Amino acid sequence: AVVSTQSTGIVTIGRICCLSSTESSAMDAVRVIPDPVYCKINGQTYKRIEKQLLFVRHAEGYHNSLFDERKVHEAINIRDPELTPLGNNQVADLRKEVDILIKSGVKIEKVIVSPMTRTLQTAWGTFGGHNIPFQACHLVSEYCDAPCNYGTRRSQLETTWPQVDFSVVPEVWWNEDETDVTITLRAKRFREWLFKQPEKCLAIVSHAGFLHELLQEQFRNCELKRINWIHRSRRQARGH
Repeated sequence: AVVSTQSTGIVTIGRICCLSSTESSAMDAVRVIPDPVYCKINGQTYKRIEKQLLFVRHAEGYHNSLFDERKVHEAINIRDPELTPLGNNQVADLRKEVDILIKSGVKIEKVIVSPMTRTLQTAWGTFGGHNIPFQACHLVSEYCDAPCNYGTRRSQLETTWPQVDFSVVPEVWWNEDETDVTITLRAKRFREWLFKQPEKCLAIVSHAGFLHELLQEQFRNCELKRINWIHRSRRQARGH
């Protein structure tokens, strides 16, 4: 996959950073062959899939505010924290920006959300009410290195969030033995899963650690970055 992150490609719309789909220098030698779905790179034919993705980090949770106050022990031991009043205000502000984006013609087909409470609150507060389906996906949950990143069982979440589809989430979906290796593998699994989805425009509501692993980008609380992500997979040979 190629994600364009050149600083010259960033356009700011309110609190939304829009990253252009400019190709990286490594892909300069791309020529389109007659089928526009395919491209040729260094003599190899690849299938080109492009999606418009809106990545959001959750708004301020109670663990974030405690970290800011340097109360680290208290912060890491709040299990699955909710949003603070400031976090709810951040969501309300982002909601206004997203409403403008949708009215401008951006058609978000699905919201993918981490099953953590703070991401569910952020996702519903930002995108709810626009007749967009919500799907929980544990692959985009935070690096599970402390109780503040331990989740809630799916059966309980389904009761609290009936408007969200939890069908792909296991009953116990967090990994308390997470390592740098496992989060890297999880990001890879998510990329593979994402590009098998039929939707072309999706919002993904996740966490700072996971988004950095996936995109090599830093996110502030309740920051949205809009990225045109181009993925290429090797075309299978036809015939003999």
